[in-house]
Amino acid sequence: MLITPTKEGIANLYKQVDYLMTIAESIKKFITWIQGFDHRVLQNEDDVKKRLILPMFYYLCYPEICHREYSLKTYQSETYAKNPEIAQIYFATDDVKKQNTDTSLVFVEAIEPQQTKLNEAIEQARFYSNHFKTLFFIVTNGYDIKVFQRLHYNREELVFDINIDTLKNNDFASKFYNKLNFDLVKNIDKNTIDLLTYTKCNLIEKLITRNPDLQHFLEKCDFEPSITREGCHLVVVKPKVAIACNLPKAFGEGNCQIEFSSILFKGLKIHLNHQDILGQLMTGLHTQPDWGCRRFLKQIDKDNFTANLGQITVIISKLEATDLCLCVDEICQKYQNFIIEFENALETWDFKFVKFSEVRGFILFSVRQELWELMQQFAKEFDYKKGKSEWHLFHRENISIRVSRGIRDHTFIFPKFDRDLSLLPSNQVNIIYEINDINLQSIEAAQFGFWQQDIGVRGTWTARYTKQWLLDKYIPKVINYYSDKSHLSEAELLAKITNYRSERALIKEIDNIRDLVPYLRDIQSWLHIYVENIAASLLKPYYQAYTNLVRNTDSSITGIDYIFGNLRRVEWKNTPEENYSNSTDWKNLTFKYAIDCLDREVVRINNSKYENSFKADLITRIFIWIIENGRISFSQAQLSAAKQALIPLWEQSRFEMRYIYPNQ
Repeated sequence: MLITPTKEGIANLYKQVDYLMTIAESIKKFITWIQGFDHRVLQNEDDVKKRLILPMFYYLCYPEICHREYSLKTYQSETYAKNPEIAQIYFATDDVKKQNTDTSLVFVEAIEPQQTKLNEAIEQARFYSNHFKTLFFIVTNGYDIKVFQRLHYNREELVFDINIDTLKNNDFASKFYNKLNFDLVKNIDKNTIDLLTYTKCNLIEKLITRNPDLQHFLEKCDFEPSITREGCHLVVVKPKVAIACNLPKAFGEGNCQIEFSSILFKGLKIHLNHQDILGQLMTGLHTQPDWGCRRFLKQIDKDNFTANLGQITVIISKLEATDLCLCVDEICQKYQNFIIEFENALETWDFKFVKFSEVRGFILFSVRQELWELMQQFAKEFDYKKGKSEWHLFHRENISIRVSRGIRDHTFIFPKFDRDLSLLPSNQVNIIYEINDINLQSIEAAQFGFWQQDIGVRGTWTARYTKQWLLDKYIPKVINYYSDKSHLSEAELLAKITNYRSERALIKEIDNIRDLVPYLRDIQSWLHIYVENIAASLLKPYYQAYTNLVRNTDSSITGIDYIFGNLRRVEWKNTPEENYSNSTDWKNLTFKYAIDCLDREVVRINNSKYENSFKADLITRIFIWIIENGRISFSQAQLSAAKQALIPLWEQSRFEMRYIYPNQ
């Protein structure tokens, strides 16, 4: 039977032919270019980029507008900070605002032509490719080319391991083009890959659950639960998960390794550095996986979760998620306790932490540059080797002041010049209490658990004592000693000391109710940027105590509209299906009704396992407003309960704002 093609069919046929001809022409152009390329002209990394990478992706049909350069300094990790190269990343879209991890396609790293060993560069490219979530990553020195395709669980497959000479072969060049050209790569659906992975894992999980024999066999692969600790090395093992952790010492950095017992993750070892532990694992401790309190854990359905661990994302069962959380709780609680113990012991909480170059420490106060120079000069003149007086207690240490008699280091003082954006040279020097490795060797060498005994006037000085000694003893001695030689008077030198004192009273010493406000503002700032849910157990005593504290407020308080505005938003979050937009529902209401609303919130949270952080933020705003603007009648018992409820919440906010959010 003869079939006559329609006009529409002929038109479609021509389109397909044109498309195939276009593809063929593009391959020809790519082959022509690569066969004419001479790698011997490459002299440095910049040549590799300009003469190989950029032309290659041009002939692979990647639009220039879909290409961006990234300085790896911006994204450097502790491991790869020493190699801050420029990387090339290609995206599926030409919209700069949408060029992100959802649209990233290829990560390319160029290295020096003389560098023939690519292993270190591959490890670095793997790290950053996982960070940018590209589909492929490529490493080349201009001659050798290694192309990896990223698979699920952040594993990858080496799809091309070739050199320029091999790539000049027509067949190899065609395969290279057909694997990496823009039209093909941009149409790979990342979500589909993730969905297929999830579907596969879900199916396997169901097969295991429905097959008792298979389940019994797999249970034999489970780990033997245990908790072991030797010094700063802690290992926590549950049936499905094991975590080995090096706890941080003396403001140092720790790390950990996570393994799963499941055959699906055989051979997978997930390494997390200090920043990963603080930024990902530390929030939501001692909460259930399905409460939505943990940053690293997202629920897919009732039986499965995704866990984002460092640069690796895995899909795990509810049992695995439960064991993972139990391990994380044990590890992170110890990790957090270590950090807090060092801060408490060295009395550093009241000072701003700074880190620059190779220096880390805390700003105590600032002085005029002329005074700092006199302080340095005095330390050099009174080196402990030059005399036996009570002031011969310094050890020459570059530009810092090292208080030491040679055997015992007390403290290190480091200057940080205040370089602002003004055109005039800055004349102020920040005085840094330096966390020095030498200074802390005695702590780290001390018998574990007894290092605190080394801290004191005769041992390692705390930040608070160091500041007091500098202001009360050292600086007055320096000024007096050089009073005849300095062109500045004692008053002029002392006037330029900027002392960063905390104006707030200690929580336990508060008698004036308004002194609670600075602490409440700290908590509100923390809650405002908190993304996850919060365990209700942390908020129950807080809601109750502060509702009772403000209960007897004069009804004439100003800003009642602000209070009810926040209460409306809280109640809308509680029952969003109801319509609270009708202003008559909230019109002409009294302060007593506001207290009734807060009482309902107390009842609600007492019956909840977790709380939405946005609601906690709104309720804290209400407490702050009432305390600042109301005339409140309260008892000592109510104030004491409010202070007691404030301490654990404020300490948690202080820790997270100092350690967790800077690492997210």
